[in-house]
Amino acid sequence: MHCGHWLFLVLAGTLWAITGTAAFAAADGANRGAGAPPISEGVSPDTSTDAAEDTRSWRIVRSAGANGGPSVSAILHTADFARSDPRLAGLMLRCGRQGIETIIVVVEPFPPHARPQITLLNANQKSRFIGTIIPTGAGIRLPSDATSLVTGPWHRASELEIKVADGDAAIDGVVALSGLPEALESLNAECVQK
Repeated sequence: MHCGHWLFLVLAGTLWAITGTAAFAAADGANRGAGAPPISEGVSPDTSTDAAEDTRSWRIVRSAGANGGPSVSAILHTADFARSDPRLAGLMLRCGRQGIETIIVVVEPFPPHARPQITLLNANQKSRFIGTIIPTGAGIRLPSDATSLVTGPWHRASELEIKVADGDAAIDGVVALSGLPEALESLNAECVQK
């Protein structure tokens, strides 16, 4: 299986496990549920423009809520394989109770009580945060200050460098941000409907 598809499944599985659900749908057409529109509805899959590719690089995932609760939506992007530690799967932005949440998705789970140091870098700024581990251990939730940067001033940057440090363990890598403004519009629309 192609490495990119495998990591996408890890990311989507993380969302699925977070909510304790039985099904999820990827908006790019793979494993799609009925009525799950792609992020860029007006772009044909055969279109090979850079803008269309950038938009499709962020995938939207929906999962039914646990115990009949509301569904959960997220956008996902895998890490740049050539420039990242293989333990970094990618970046997820999802609808949360208090707005959009940012989660770094990892392949090897962290212990539930770990509090890894997260450093985010773009071309203009470097910021440090303390992350919290989500229940599956495969994701690190960032504080709202980090989400404000990623969805605000940084959302038009070309990439985001991520460094995770927990004791002697260190994971670093790069996630492309191209196409994020359009993907955020779709996610915001999903979040408002919840």
